[in-house]
Amino acid sequence: MMDYLINTHHHGDHTAGNPIFKDFAKHIVAHQNVPKLQKISAEGRGQEAVDAQVYADLTYNDKWSEDVGDETVHLMHFGPAHTGGDSVVYFEKANVAHMGDLMFNRAYPFIDINGGANITNWIQVLRKTVEELESDTIYIYGHGNSEFGVTGNKDDLMLKSEFLEALLEYTQKGITEGKSKEEIAKAEVIPGFEVFKAPGWGLTLSRNIEAAYTELTSSDDR
Repeated sequence: MMDYLINTHHHGDHTAGNPIFKDFAKHIVAHQNVPKLQKISAEGRGQEAVDAQVYADLTYNDKWSEDVGDETVHLMHFGPAHTGGDSVVYFEKANVAHMGDLMFNRAYPFIDINGGANITNWIQVLRKTVEELESDTIYIYGHGNSEFGVTGNKDDLMLKSEFLEALLEYTQKGITEGKSKEEIAKAEVIPGFEVFKAPGWGLTLSRNIEAAYTELTSSDDR
């Protein structure tokens, strides 16, 4: 019997194992927004998907920690980013942090606007993580460019934050120039970030630009 199963956020590739592991874990832990986002997502796929869900029974708001054996595990939520319920999972004694899908290492990320994503705050989440943790922390990523792998250091997080910042700046420039979303999304690369790749499952730069456009124009409407 394990003590805790952690859901880093609500997406199916991070929660679909809950029904399998629920009988082997004392608690499923996640940020407090994860169960409701998980349910909303399942409702969009029909009643069968809703019935299949198993939700976290232990949730937190900003921070959570627990001693597990010889290790101390911390969960930290710094606001909306990839979704509205992302957790950074930090193993204190090992000095290792699992970033979930807050990190697509040198790959165009999934920006789940419908699931509460916020690119502006995502930039700050990555920088806040670097500030909070040790300078030599080892990071594990949810996804990545196959040439660069799914582990690394703080420099990877800073590069990702710079990409997101450049994405917003590029998109805002197009909006200011009066271009349509479709015109802006024709870009093949954000200058300076040629190393970023589409991972191969439809997460293209154009989708990132469309998400940035939605965020920026929605802000204009408020």
